[in-house]
Amino acid sequence: MNDTRMTNRILRTALSVSLAGVVALGTFGTVSLQNAQAEEGGAGAGSDASAAASADAASGSADNATSSSDATAGGSASSGEAGDEGSKSAASSVNTTPKDEVVYARLAGDGAVNSVYVVNVLSPEKPGAVTDYGDYASVTNLTDTSAIEQDGDALTVDVTGESFRYQGDLADTNLPWNVSVTYTLDGKPMSASDLGGASGALEITIDTKRNDAVDPTFFDNYLLQVTLAFAEGKATNVATPDGQIALAGSNTQVTFTGMPGKDGSFTATADVTDFEMDGASLAAVPFSMVIESPDKEGLLSGFVQLADGVGELKDGADQIASGAQDLSAGAGEMASGISGIADGAAGVSSGAGDIAAGANGIASGLEAYQQGLNAQAQQSQSSIIDTSAQSQAYQAAMQTYVGAFAMAYHAADPETVGPEVAMAQAQQATAAQAAEVQTALQALVTVEAANAAYGAVAQTLSSAAAGLDAESDGQSLIGGIKALAAGASSLAAGAEELSGGASSAAAGANSLSSGAGELAGGAGQLADGTGSLYTEIQAMPDTVSEEIDTMIAEYSKSDFEPTSFTSSKNTDVTLVQFVMATEPIVAPEQSEPESQPAEDTFWDRLLALFGIGD
Repeated sequence: MNDTRMTNRILRTALSVSLAGVVALGTFGTVSLQNAQAEEGGAGAGSDASAAASADAASGSADNATSSSDATAGGSASSGEAGDEGSKSAASSVNTTPKDEVVYARLAGDGAVNSVYVVNVLSPEKPGAVTDYGDYASVTNLTDTSAIEQDGDALTVDVTGESFRYQGDLADTNLPWNVSVTYTLDGKPMSASDLGGASGALEITIDTKRNDAVDPTFFDNYLLQVTLAFAEGKATNVATPDGQIALAGSNTQVTFTGMPGKDGSFTATADVTDFEMDGASLAAVPFSMVIESPDKEGLLSGFVQLADGVGELKDGADQIASGAQDLSAGAGEMASGISGIADGAAGVSSGAGDIAAGANGIASGLEAYQQGLNAQAQQSQSSIIDTSAQSQAYQAAMQTYVGAFAMAYHAADPETVGPEVAMAQAQQATAAQAAEVQTALQALVTVEAANAAYGAVAQTLSSAAAGLDAESDGQSLIGGIKALAAGASSLAAGAEELSGGASSAAAGANSLSSGAGELAGGAGQLADGTGSLYTEIQAMPDTVSEEIDTMIAEYSKSDFEPTSFTSSKNTDVTLVQFVMATEPIVAPEQSEPESQPAEDTFWDRLLALFGIGD
């Protein structure tokens, strides 16, 4: 869900601000490990000066980690004042002396572990013998020249001052994180040993994953900072999609942050020339912080307002759907009625045609009586009404009404007042045009009714003609029948035109009905969609609130208590931190060309002549 991703991003941003205090940890870790590596040999050989230097390096590590103002005792002394009695004999099963542990690891260029050692800082409440625990292959006193008694995993030392530091090389090189470092140059995989002195487009990827062979306490509760330092003149165009880039002296430093309990993958790119660089450094410290719950009420109120707005939208969509359905039904009824008019006009046209054909036949048969029936034929012809005018008047009235109704409907703005109100206003506005249509139709129907009677008249004239004298009345009868035929033909033509116009109107009404039907369907889908959206948005505040609570619970580590990395028998540990570094990438040494012997000068030859010189 997009809202969940946004909530995660906001919370991670807040966390990143709180982590500003550990930004310098990568530099500290690299320097401390390099100092310890450089001085380890002297301390192991028993050199007092080297041992003191190593002790100073370890003390600096502890001072940086615990922010103590005591340069001699380091942070572990001040942070361990609340510890229990620390003097224990070698036979003790646990060590309750307050202590700090700084775990150093030398990694190969690909991240594999070469060696791990721990600088232990013991801070008893009073001088005396202290027994510490750890599975060490060897130990080195970093405080003075006294011996350390080692019996299995128990190491007993005599603490004469406020604190005692010693180094223990672990037999087990497993760390809480499995580290993998890969390199590509110009898109091709490269090993760290082959990168020294190389040039091209470099990509470095560092992957960190949980090591199941180690207590998950450290992986789940420690913040991991990864640092790459690109030397000036060796790398340009340094970029990363994952971390932060900053200048550290003349170097360009890229820093990545790995969250507790999460695997990490960090990538940096650069254009390198005669490439060399210090090893990648990884530092891990406890992520101990309290995350206060944000103002969820203010955040969730926006979702409530959104739900209310969508609810109003749903109501409007329901009204539109209902109005569109009514419009579709009304347009369908209107199309059906106009289609009936068209069918009726077609019937009138067909009947009038039949009348015309019959009358013409009668007129042909009574041609002999034309002179006698001339007067009656003229009277019958004057009685015939031409329906074309009424038909044209009806069509004109209908077209005027349809156009006026459409304009009035759109002018009423159905999207604002609703289709039903708009239709009512349009009907009221076009009442006069509707009355004109009704009047014209009534006139046409009246004419059609009158002309329908022509058949009866023709029959009567036919019967009368049978008894008429051909000379006296025949011409009048024939003329009347011919007039009747002419009127019937005119009626058929007018009715045909009416039928055609009504058919066109019916087609338009059908189109209106179809369009209204589509509108009703779309409005129905809109109503359904807004209904579903309304349901989902109503549940969104609870979902977002649960996500926020879950993330806060995941990253709130205020109750974390340090535990010893070296042995569970060390029960009063105030701080454990990790400093890891890969081997540096060094360009191969250039062999110097052999020097050519200088040619003897005149002076050289002169001295040689007298046996003087080399």
